[in-house]
Order: sequence, then structure tokens, then C-alpha cells
Amino acid sequence: MKQYLNILLRDKFRLFYRFGYTFVHESELVEFDGNITDEVREKIVKQFGAVTPFDYDEEYLILHFEKSINGRGNLIQIDIQDIVKIYPLSQQAKFSIESKIDQRINLEKPIFETVLPKIESEIERKEIEKSISALWAICKIEVPLEVYVFEIGLENIFNGLDYRKNGIKANKIQSGNYWEYLIAYDRFDYFPNSTLGYFYDAGQVFAFSKGLPTFEGSGIYNFLEQLNLTNSAVKLPDIIRFLETEKKIRSYISQTTTSNIKQYVVAPLFLMLRDEIRKSDNIIQTKMLKNIDYLKKFEDSFCYTVILLGAFFGFRKFYDAYYDSLNLRFFKTYRDKIAPTEKYQEQVPATLQEVEETTVSTENIENKIKHLEVQTARYKIEASKTNSESKKKGGRERHSDISDQYRSIIEELFTKHSEITLKDIANQIYEKTGQNVKNSIIKNVIMQMEGIEMVPKKRPETARRKKMLTTLFNE
Repeated sequence: MKQYLNILLRDKFRLFYRFGYTFVHESELVEFDGNITDEVREKIVKQFGAVTPFDYDEEYLILHFEKSINGRGNLIQIDIQDIVKIYPLSQQAKFSIESKIDQRINLEKPIFETVLPKIESEIERKEIEKSISALWAICKIEVPLEVYVFEIGLENIFNGLDYRKNGIKANKIQSGNYWEYLIAYDRFDYFPNSTLGYFYDAGQVFAFSKGLPTFEGSGIYNFLEQLNLTNSAVKLPDIIRFLETEKKIRSYISQTTTSNIKQYVVAPLFLMLRDEIRKSDNIIQTKMLKNIDYLKKFEDSFCYTVILLGAFFGFRKFYDAYYDSLNLRFFKTYRDKIAPTEKYQEQVPATLQEVEETTVSTENIENKIKHLEVQTARYKIEASKTNSESKKKGGRERHSDISDQYRSIIEELFTKHSEITLKDIANQIYEKTGQNVKNSIIKNVIMQMEGIEMVPKKRPETARRKKMLTTLFNE
């Protein structure tokens, strides 16, 4: 019998262990003779590219099993006794998983940990692309996205985000592309705290892209300094107009216009909106979306800005608003879309002749009133049933509310700490609610929370953040 490797979600393994069998497709298997070759590593990476992505390295296991397979590309049944070994993805994942599974199960040394960064990188890159298209849809931009992405270059975006992830400042990048400098840039100079200040930032990014330590003393710097002295509250469109009409800085405008992209507009627009989005938990509440029609007046420059913002923040920042914009059919808020032409014809007659010919039947009105009365009566009956059921489930709902309250307090604590004792959590719950809570209850709440886990065998009992995929998106 041959031996194989197969990657499996830990939740699926839990059910596999519970029932003693599961099914996989032959295309998901990697032949394995016990030797960790480059070819085997590459095949494992490829398999991870064809499954559901993950946040935490403990969410997948790699199973080593032995089975006689006919090689016809069929769905095959794997039984629990077929498993030879179980590999976690990392040493930290091994510790975390071992604290939650049957203590008889032996997890092997994570022999594929060296390929984990490559797997994570592929997931992150796909997330960047998804995030860009999501923000594009949220902003309701009608023109094709692909053309604009091509002009900037996805690889330039990836490189810029890699610099940020690795802590490399924009002024330390060697021979990079302009967009890499812009994405990696953060302000460390005392530029004006105003709209005009973002044009100072753009000047600094341009200087770094040319291998210069600063843009101070340049023509564009002197121009901005003079404008700040005479009109520090100048508005965005006026700043752009002044830049494009000032003869002394034509060289700067010329050098920051490439492939018909006005970098001297895109850079300050991106940096300004980036700061604004950083301050908000919900993109819908930002000035960016509240003033979307105004921003669209900047045409292509705004389109390039949206691409950079989408890549910078990542899909997690936007997916709530994105899903709302999609009018998902499985959402409670889903509404059937009515074609604009049909809606128009129903509500507004197109011609004067149609207005004159339109009549309203008394019989139709009476029928509609009766229909509404029936619907109202039905609604009252359903509401009565709901209230009755709510009373029956009152105890469970109150218990759920208390658990949610504890969870909220714990989540707030972990925004400030990466590790905290259960005693400190209990003290915080007491301060917030006046309730004394046992450690066992706190542990039960933590076990139901994503992203937080107990530290195995540590005294005093302590919880910590789980290891998460290194994110490229610095919010």
C-alpha cells in the first residue's frame, strides 16, 4: 500500500475522529515515502493554494496515511486506522492543538514549518487582490479595475507592503519603484497638520524615490512653504490648480506624471484618506464614502487611490461594507432588484399621452386595502408567537447576554495586551459589572472565542492571543 499526505481543516479532523471515517478526493493527495523533498514541499504549498484560506496556523493539520488507491481520480474513504502520523503546521500550533484534543493523540514534530511563510504569503497576496476589488465595488466605480491595477503593477504593491511588514522605512529602500516608496511611507517630519501637509508628504516620497534624503530646499518645497504662509487652509482642488499652473515647479509636475498617472495628486489623496480610514472602524462612516461624489471628480487619480487603499488595509477592513454592497441573497436584508426601466415605467408614465390614458380603478384600491389588512393581521399573530417563544427562552437568552458581556470585556482587554492572567480578567469583569466570576467560567468563554487561547500549563492561569498570519496591512 502506498502512503500519502493530505491537508485537512482541524474542524474536519474533529468530525473525522468522532465518526471514524472521512472522504477526500485523490487530487488532494501527495504521495509520500517519508522523505521531505523540495518536490513534496512544493506540492504541499500547491495544495494549500486550492483550499479555504486560514488566519491561524492551528486551523489545519497534515495527515500521513496509508491506503490502497486505484488511481482513477475518485472520491475515496479514509478510515481512522489508515492514519500513520499527524503533523501540525508549526511548533506553536502543536502546543495549542495538544491542549484541546484527546490527550492520547500524538502530534509529530512540524516537519513542514519551513513552507509556512510561503503558504501565508500566497494567502496574503490573494487577500490584497480581493481587498482591492472589494473597495472598488464599495465605491461603485464603473470602469474596469484591471487597467488601473496594471498601470501601478501588482508586484510594486506587494513589494511596498513587504517593506512595511519587515519594518523598512521608505527612506531606506534602495532603487525601488515609486509606488513601493509611497506604500512604505510614514511621516516623521514636522509638516503642516492640514490638507496642504499631505502635499509635503508627496514631495518627500518623490525625493526618496530619486535617492535623495529629503525634498527640503527644492522648488516644490519652497512653493509649498510660501503657500502655507499665505493660505494655510487652502482646499484640495485649489492646491492642485496652483501646482499645475505654477511655472517654477513644472519639472516636479512633469516627473510625477507617468503613464498618465498624476502621482502629485494620487500620493496626497492616498495619504490623506489612509489617515482618515485608520481612525474609523467602519468605512461607511468615513468622509471618504460620505463624500464619494466629490472624490470621483478627481477621476483617474481617485481610481488609483482606491487601489492603493484597498491593498494597504486588506479585506478584513472592508468585507462588512463589501457584503452589504453585494446584496447577498442569503442575507436577511436581501431585496429583489427591480430593473431601472421597469421601476420607471411602473411609477412614472413616459409620455403625456400615457398620463392622459392612465386611470385608477376603485376596485383595485379596495383590493389593495384588503390585502394590507390581511398582512397586518398575519404580522400580529407572528409577533404574538415570537413574544411567547421569547418568554420561554428567557433564561437562555439572559445567559447568552451575560456571556456576550464577558466576551466584550475580554476582547477589549486584548486590544491592549497580548497576554493576561485570568485573575486580571476577573478583576476587570468585576469593575465593569460588579460580578465575581470564577476562572472556570472565564475559561469557558475564552474557549468559544476566536483568536484567544489558554497558555498551556502556565501558572497563574493565563490567556493569550493566538499566533495569527503575519499581516501586511498596517492599519
